[in-house]
Amino acid sequence: MKRLISRTSDGSQKAEALWFCALFTLGFVPLALIFAFAPSGVYLPACYVLAAVCVGLAIFLFRDKSAYLANKFFASSAAKAGAEPKAAGQNSLTGFSGQETLLSILAEELTPALPPTLLGIIRISNYDRMAAIDVAVADRVLSAFHQRLQNALGKTRRLARVERNCFAIWFGGPGDLHMAKAELQALSYALTQQIRGDAFTIEPELEVGSAATSQQAEPPAELISRALASLAKPGVRGGVLDPVSEGSRTDLRRRFALEQDLHRAIGNGELALHYQPFIDTSEMRVTGAEALLRWSHPELGAISPGEFIPILEESGLMQDVGIWVLNTACRQLREWRGAGSSDFKMAINLSARQLQNPDLKNMIGRTVYNHGLSPSSIELELTETAAMEDSALTLELFSSLREAGFSLAIDDFGSGYSSLSYLKNLPFSKLKIDREFVSYVDQSSASRAICKALLELASGLGISAIAEGVERREEVDALARMGCTSFQGYYFAKPMDAASFAEMTSNSDWLAELCSPAAAMSNELKRRYS
Repeated sequence: MKRLISRTSDGSQKAEALWFCALFTLGFVPLALIFAFAPSGVYLPACYVLAAVCVGLAIFLFRDKSAYLANKFFASSAAKAGAEPKAAGQNSLTGFSGQETLLSILAEELTPALPPTLLGIIRISNYDRMAAIDVAVADRVLSAFHQRLQNALGKTRRLARVERNCFAIWFGGPGDLHMAKAELQALSYALTQQIRGDAFTIEPELEVGSAATSQQAEPPAELISRALASLAKPGVRGGVLDPVSEGSRTDLRRRFALEQDLHRAIGNGELALHYQPFIDTSEMRVTGAEALLRWSHPELGAISPGEFIPILEESGLMQDVGIWVLNTACRQLREWRGAGSSDFKMAINLSARQLQNPDLKNMIGRTVYNHGLSPSSIELELTETAAMEDSALTLELFSSLREAGFSLAIDDFGSGYSSLSYLKNLPFSKLKIDREFVSYVDQSSASRAICKALLELASGLGISAIAEGVERREEVDALARMGCTSFQGYYFAKPMDAASFAEMTSNSDWLAELCSPAAAMSNELKRRYS
């Protein structure tokens, strides 16, 4: 039958009439004659066989016209079946209303008599990242999301697709502005559940915006534009996307897969904190530790922080992970404090994304208090680059944190491009010299000059300084001659889990052995003969 349909040729109504006549003559006329003259019931099986042969012969002799008519029948059925999804104003990809339909609805309903209401906007912000990897999967996710959204709205609200990955919800009708806002907020929570397919599980990332109507006449297009503009996030800088080459598709696929796995990493117990000690060589003791995030993937093993932390930042997951880090670090510090480390400090990193949380100060304060700790036992670290991203916000936030009793450190100092005239006003209590200047400082006159200047700057500002990233005894000695007494780096200890950290620091001899003249001589011999 497929072969017949494939041989379809154009025909006319006259040809169709001839086809029916031939079919009737060769098939049904002999059948009628047999029934008329044969004894009752004698040749009935033969009648059926003869009729089938005659009809088959007719189809074969007029096979071109048969194919034409069959194809016309199937095409007509398909057109009827597909007529509804392809109605005017609907999207060809997923079958839902487009912007033209929404504009028509708004043109009718946006009148001065309309009470204030809302046009909501929901965007799947990770759609483009999905489409860069697999357009078909991205479109299936989009269709499934639309169906979920339509089911949640029911028939009381009008839904339209106004951009490729962006939906508009018109809340016109019964209700008021306050109810519409509450409904939109509830939708944003309900729609973040996983979307599952045959070969994928996706966490939709949503951006939600809205525009309220006014009593004055407003063109529908302007209302839609105001709603779309509300999706822009304050403090997020725009940029030019790099072209995606075929060679980078593998990296994009891995990055997106890691992003999806990170959604489940906390609940699955895959994230952990490791701790690297701060060393005071003038007193030969450990003064604190920096809590460093680590991820052990169930299939890929340990993932580098340099790979997964930027994903946390860009995907918006850093807020949730940051809360987990703060709680975990405070719980561990409470345990160590109970074991006798009364003057021990825990350093916790803050990201630029976390600074955008208006409740960050209160959240930190509540968490520390709930764990029975004082703010003075916590040191908050922020990189120089993050501090300068929104300098006014940083100054306001860190001033209030400093007043609450927290210690504040500026990390990777010297690697950015901040203004010294601004830095002098920041309420930091510690300056961390970047590893770029510490590495091989004993062999580089430029690095020595920079480190010496930074140590003098810290002294002049009345704050402490620590050299991070020290890996060799020669670096420790060179910095010590400049007056540096605080260090952090692999020479003393790599980041380790809490049990290993407690075991190592409970040994009073390990630090003395590292800093002894014998250790210095051993390192010198290794350097000469390696």
